[in-house]
Amino acid sequence: MGMNRNRAVGVTAVVLVLLIFSMLAVSYEFPMLDSAESVEMETTEFLWTYRLIDLIAQAFVLFAAAACCVAILRAEAKE
Repeated sequence: MGMNRNRAVGVTAVVLVLLIFSMLAVSYEFPMLDSAESVEMETTEFLWTYRLIDLIAQAFVLFAAAACCVAILRAEAKE
């Protein structure tokens, strides 16, 4: 079973999104992990300070959900 063009583009897009997200996640420091005091305040401060990471994670989840929905609801090829 060969890969058609749409599937190849989809796999390439997913791999690129994963690489970009992992590079951004590794490049930022996580001050929340330095101490365990007042975790709620540190978590809130972290999410509001590093909003880019949060938005990228949300975009990745939405993209993955959309890709899964398309994969589930796609029309099967007639033989």
